[in-house]
Amino acid sequence: MFVMQIICLLMLVLGTARAECPSDYEVVGSKCIHRLIGGYLTYDNAVTYCHEISGRLPVLPDCATFTNVATYVDDGYSADAYKGYWLGATSPSANGVWQWSDGTAVAMGAPYWAYHSSNGSLVEPCCNPEAENCANILPSGGWTVQDVRCDVERETYPLCSKAPIDDHFAVHLYLYHFAVHLYLEEQGFEITLLRTLPSTSMGHDPLGYWIGVSDEVLEGQWRWIDGSPLSLGLPYWGTSGGGTLEPDNPGVENCLELSSAFMYRFSSTACSNVRRVICEADPV
Repeated sequence: MFVMQIICLLMLVLGTARAECPSDYEVVGSKCIHRLIGGYLTYDNAVTYCHEISGRLPVLPDCATFTNVATYVDDGYSADAYKGYWLGATSPSANGVWQWSDGTAVAMGAPYWAYHSSNGSLVEPCCNPEAENCANILPSGGWTVQDVRCDVERETYPLCSKAPIDDHFAVHLYLYHFAVHLYLEEQGFEITLLRTLPSTSMGHDPLGYWIGVSDEVLEGQWRWIDGSPLSLGLPYWGTSGGGTLEPDNPGVENCLELSSAFMYRFSSTACSNVRRVICEADPV
């Protein structure tokens, strides 16, 4: 039994009371967001711009706000780096500690941070839909969901879980068991949980983990084995191929963006670069 901290709390269905926003801001989930149309600014200039309209660069502390804002700005993949959007977080030293402008810590790993996939323009599930009807999660894929053939031969372990006992979550690895039941107490729990799983008792790490979702019953309709649907896009699915996880280049890339090249996930970049700008303001 492993004691895991739930970092990613999805409240996409329940949500919060609808906000009423200042002039020039619009409701995006629980946020009031303003988008600068046609402008590209450095980080410092973006901070100044937001302050001038009584706002700040967005703080996205949880999965719900991250998903809502990233989906709002998503106008498709672009390899042009300047088409990303600044966020209100920095890592001012080389120690790799990221903080939002309100002083709180930026959550690391899945599902927030990007990874350098080999095919960033291809969003999972993709590429071979009629053959790839099962799903797994891999460290090289930033622990995001990837579709794969159900009969693929690789060192991918099934992850079996059962209901929490005394606020603990029991996780067991069984090499002989392919069918996996992932009981979801909260949407997105296992994706974040798996980022911190230790090595197995066999003394080595597997390539990844099978999870209990497939579209074998109806092509394109991805469902957990309890019958509940798995939504496409953020925060669950990643891009095709694996790669190194952001942030990188500590001490050089000290500002945070939603990257147009990485499915509008978090990416570090130099503060002197120019990016598109969104601001948030308090509801009225």
